Parts: sequence; structure tokens; C-alpha cells
Amino acid sequence: MTTITLSWGDRPIVLETEDNRTFLRIGAALRVEVTDASVDQLEQLAQVTADLADFRWEQIRAAQVADEVAAEDGLPSISVPFKRGPVAA
Repeated sequence: MTTITLSWGDRPIVLETEDNRTFLRIGAALRVEVTDASVDQLEQLAQVTADLADFRWEQIRAAQVADEVAAEDGLPSISVPFKRGPVAA
């Protein structure tokens, strides 16, 4: 199994159709064919992306709280370190 690491930032995520095939394009570098994906697979993909969005919102909220506490203490800003690691499925 090959693992590909890709950072796409705020680049578009869109569906593309080409020769009766459907692809999910993520940024400029990744295109995943989803022509034969089952409804269950697509729903699982939707759930995973929703979970990722929730995770990212929690990171943003934690950083905001840390900044608010630092400001109350008279500090310009602090950061909340986090380490990316495996996530339970």
C-alpha cells in the first residue's frame, strides 16, 4: 500500500466528469476516480470529511482560547502545540 501526503490548503475540491467517468479533484495534484463508488463508500467519505472539519474547528477554537488567555495575562499570543498522528477509524 502506498501512502500519499498532499497539502491542498484552500484549493478547490470539485467533481469532474470525463468520458463517462467521475472524479473527485482535490487541488491541482490529486484526482480520485469515484465512478464505481458505492453509495455506502460515498456516505463514508462524507462522514470522514465532516469529522475532519469538526477536528479542524476544535483546533481553531483551542487556539483562540489560548490567545484569549494570553491576552488576559498581558502576553501578545501563545500557541497550542499539537502533533499529527494516527486517528482511530
